Amino acid sequence: MSYAPDEPPALLWLEQANNAAVYIGAVAYGIHIIVFATCEYYLFKERKKTNSKWIVFVLALFILSSLNITLNMNFAQHTWIDDRNYPGGPLAFLLEQQSRFTNTIGNSASITTTFLANGLLIYRVYVVWRRWYVAAIPLLMWLADTVLSVLTTIQASRSGLLEASTHDFSVPFWSLGMALNLLLTVLLVSRLLYMRHRITTTLGNEYGETYTSIAAMVVESALPYALVSLVFVILYGMQNTAANLFIPLLAQVEGVAPELIILRVARGRALTSDTISQANLTRLRFERKSSAPSSTTAAGPSTHNVGPKDVEYGGGSV
Repeated sequence: MSYAPDEPPALLWLEQANNAAVYIGAVAYGIHIIVFATCEYYLFKERKKTNSKWIVFVLALFILSSLNITLNMNFAQHTWIDDRNYPGGPLAFLLEQQSRFTNTIGNSASITTTFLANGLLIYRVYVVWRRWYVAAIPLLMWLADTVLSVLTTIQASRSGLLEASTHDFSVPFWSLGMALNLLLTVLLVSRLLYMRHRITTTLGNEYGETYTSIAAMVVESALPYALVSLVFVILYGMQNTAANLFIPLLAQVEGVAPELIILRVARGRALTSDTISQANLTRLRFERKSSAPSSTTAAGPSTHNVGPKDVEYGGGSV
């Protein structure tokens, strides 16, 4: 004997997806807790005043992500437990209560997290390239995405995030955010790989190989959100029910991504200052050197002869 509700399969799948989404977000939040605690531990461990801004930044990301998952859980509790006698049942509650005030707060927390995460990546692009025009296009995209995020939040507060009327703002918002994240990743990785090549050619593999970990840091920190948002945007744009599975997950991934950047930099303090200086995000620059039988870099004496065309590299604070 079956006790399944007498509903069309599509509507039953909508209920299942919304229920599963909260669990997926909760698993991601568990990972976020570990990353957050580890990141704060290493930042506090250094006992540096310059780390205070990163401690606050990481804490803000965690609070926003915590707020989002908490309100998602609250909505699920009302759907399946507190308000299960809602006229039409849980399905009607899901469809008609998307614009609840608590949902609006949760959406706002997620969008604010995205704003902060992308802002950090843009700043890193400027720090690594040291050219304002390289960061100009990402900055304009970031501002445009911020405007779209506000419009998305306002529309979602009126009709709900899943309504067709909200798609006019939400699809461009998430699409532009995904494109921005991919662009930032390309800019960061390409610059770091270029510097790795120049230094390897000039000073040897023992120096250039240190950039491998930096490139990995960028890929691991910037790509997860871009890839998850890519899948989400495609499904959301097609109005596929499976897009619901990614909404709570995105709120955690976009918070974890910048925390991983800061964590890896903080843990890399033991490395030479060729790549990292005092647990701050690296600022690398090329400078001309005059001929000399030997040179001293930020990492220490070098046995390589450095000519006028060679380069010097060193770390700097954020």
